[in-house]
Amino acid sequence: MHTAKVPQNLELDDVVAWGMGAIDLLCLIGGAVVSWWLYLAAPGELAIRVALAAPGVVVGLALGLVRVDGRSLREWLSTAAAFVARPRVLRVGGRP
Repeated sequence: MHTAKVPQNLELDDVVAWGMGAIDLLCLIGGAVVSWWLYLAAPGELAIRVALAAPGVVVGLALGLVRVDGRSLREWLSTAAAFVARPRVLRVGGRP
């Protein structure tokens, strides 16, 4: 039997289904579950219930599917949150 060399230094995302990773699928499923719960819990006409449930689907789709420059929207949001939450220090004078 011949051995094969497999490169170990590749950082590839695991694909679970339809080209998406596990976290992508969890975002999609979470958005669908929240939307379905809002649809069932909301009283009133069909249009009102759909309008209340639609943002959950949109957020789930955006967090699961949207990619900008090869990075997911979740990564961009976490980077922006880290930037906003960083400590700010005012330094006056020539000494560090």
